[in-house]
Amino acid sequence: MKKLSINELKCFRGENLVLNRISAEIKEGETFVIKGSNGSGKTTLLRVLSSLIKNYSGTIMYEDRDIKEDYKFYQKFNFIGQKNALKENLSVSKNFKLWEIIYGKKTDVNLLLQKYNLNTLIDKDISSLSDGQKKCISLLKLKLCSVPIWYLDEPFVFLDSENRSILTDEIKSHNHRGGIALITTNTELDYKSDGEITL
Repeated sequence: MKKLSINELKCFRGENLVLNRISAEIKEGETFVIKGSNGSGKTTLLRVLSSLIKNYSGTIMYEDRDIKEDYKFYQKFNFIGQKNALKENLSVSKNFKLWEIIYGKKTDVNLLLQKYNLNTLIDKDISSLSDGQKKCISLLKLKLCSVPIWYLDEPFVFLDSENRSILTDEIKSHNHRGGIALITTNTELDYKSDGEITL
C-alpha cells in the first residue's frame, strides 16, 4: 500500500520554530485535514511536503523513499495554494493554454469549465473575475494531470455551497482512485476526514 509518512518533522523560518516534531501517516485513499490558527504553519507544512521548502529536519517518505532523494517527486503531487497562481492579465483560455504547455497535456477548456458552470468566462481576463471564480479556475488544475497526492491550501475559501459540494465530490473521487489529499482549513468540512494534523 502506498503511503505518505511524516516523521519528527521540524522546520524553522528564520529563528522561529514553525513546525515541531510533526508525525503522521497518510495511506492511499485517505484525506487528512491540517488545522491550526492563522500563522500556525499550515501553509509551511504543505510547502515542506511538496519540497518547496527543503530546510527541515525529520523525514518525509512516499512509497518508502525519502522525497529528498526522489528527483521525480514533483511529478507525484499537485499543490493548489491560496494565491491561485493565475496570470491576472491573461484570459481564462490563455491561462489554460499555459497549463497545457506546463503539463504537456491538451484539454477541452469548455468541458473543464462546465465543472463549475464557468463557460461564460472563457474569454474574460482573470483580473475581472470574483475571488470565488478565480478559486474554481485554479482548482481545475487538478483535472489536468493525474497525480497520487493533492496538497490543497484552504481550497474551500470563497466557494459557495454548490461549488463546495463539487470540490468535495472531486476529493472523494480522488480518494476512491487511491489518491491522497491533505487539506488546510480553519472551518469544518462537509464530510468526515480520515485524520487530522493539528498545529
